[in-house]
Amino acid sequence: TVPYPTCTTTPLCAATIDNEWIPSCPSHLKPVVGIKFDTLQQGISFYENYARVSGFDTRLYSTKKRKSDGKISLKYCVCNKEGFRETPRLQSNCKKKRPITRMGCNARITLKLINDQDNYIIFSFHEGHTHPLTTPNSAHHSKQSRNLTLTHKKYIMDNSRANIGATKSYRLMKEHVGGYQNMAASVSDLKNFQRDIRKHIRGKDAQMLIENFKRKQEMCSFVFFKYEVDDKQHLIRVFWADTIGRKNYASFGDVVSFDTTFSMNEYCMVFTPFTGVDNSKSCVTFAAALLYREDTESFVWLFEAFRAAMSACDPTCIITDQDLAIKIAIERVFDSSRTRHRLCMWHIMKKVLEKVGPTLAQNEDFMSEFCKCVWSKHTELEEFDEVWNSIL
Repeated sequence: TVPYPTCTTTPLCAATIDNEWIPSCPSHLKPVVGIKFDTLQQGISFYENYARVSGFDTRLYSTKKRKSDGKISLKYCVCNKEGFRETPRLQSNCKKKRPITRMGCNARITLKLINDQDNYIIFSFHEGHTHPLTTPNSAHHSKQSRNLTLTHKKYIMDNSRANIGATKSYRLMKEHVGGYQNMAASVSDLKNFQRDIRKHIRGKDAQMLIENFKRKQEMCSFVFFKYEVDDKQHLIRVFWADTIGRKNYASFGDVVSFDTTFSMNEYCMVFTPFTGVDNSKSCVTFAAALLYREDTESFVWLFEAFRAAMSACDPTCIITDQDLAIKIAIERVFDSSRTRHRLCMWHIMKKVLEKVGPTLAQNEDFMSEFCKCVWSKHTELEEFDEVWNSIL
């Protein structure tokens, strides 16, 4: 019995005989009719290792089983360029057309079960290929040379916690290992792994989020979070404030900006942060939430959770976008004598171009006078009304 050999050498140059490319590889890695293997998988691995050294990829082909006991009697392993693609598939109107990789290659190996034993032997072997083989410089791109190890997966998971995607992780890993030829994986392999992880946790991510907050709360009692589900046990609201956010609010929470214009996640839940400005004029986050609905009931629940997290200490001013549901919720939750509600100037100025029309929006004199009127810090109320009316 020939044990499965391991070899990491790059493929050698192939010779051409009778219009076929013959791989050049060490003799002990080359399949020979009659070689015996203990298991079917050992024989398949032997041919895959030969393909990796020789410069081509393989795929498993047809299988024949014995009717008496259902055991595999014949197993065919072929070159990945074996056969031709079906004609209807070539003519399909797909958005992303796959390249033609089938070239009618005849290279293959047949593994046959020995009748009186559970071992397999090489029954037939065709060595020649109808296409050029992979060169040593591009051998690391072949399927046989790519394999995501535990190190790759751990690296991707660690980077994903820092919001680093698969493409950037691939570039960083390339610098660590000394080049793409040492990666043993492609950027598509990393993307596929992230896709499989997201598919695996789909339907469980909400529970994972809640359990993560519970663990944080067990480690530090100053972490605050609150959530709510509907009658189908779907997460519809979640609010959280960590230790740093609550301490920042105690020091700089006199003015709070509440923004609901961030992008939604894949579940159409809008991200709503509570932010402010510290003594160095840097933005700080007090708390954040995810809301499934932007209605009065949701905002009332959110503002009540915010007050509970901040020990019922209301801000002096809260700045929001112009939204009727937010306005009603603020009037219900916050004390109007202590908290003033103001609209965000950034959102107002963003809508100015839409309201005044394209002619005035492109008029530099008008926009200059308008900005001077709006952004002046020292304009009194009567003076503002006078300048505003003159602009109109």
